Amino acid sequence: MKKAMIAASIVGAAAAGVILYLTRKNGGVKGLLNKAESAADDARRMANRHLRKSQQKINTMVNETMA
Repeated sequence: MKKAMIAASIVGAAAAGVILYLTRKNGGVKGLLNKAESAADDARRMANRHLRKSQQKINTMVNETMA
């Protein structure tokens, strides 16, 4: 029990240190959010491109079967 309390204290102190570091660091949390936003935007662009290509392929296949 004593070891578990010590381990929990260490983990809590480390988490508090990380939170303080990110909030005090210049652009810490904002930088992380900007990176997440950029990754989401890249994923959206890739999905849109894939969807357009898929639609073009389907239209080509349908037009070939009709001819």
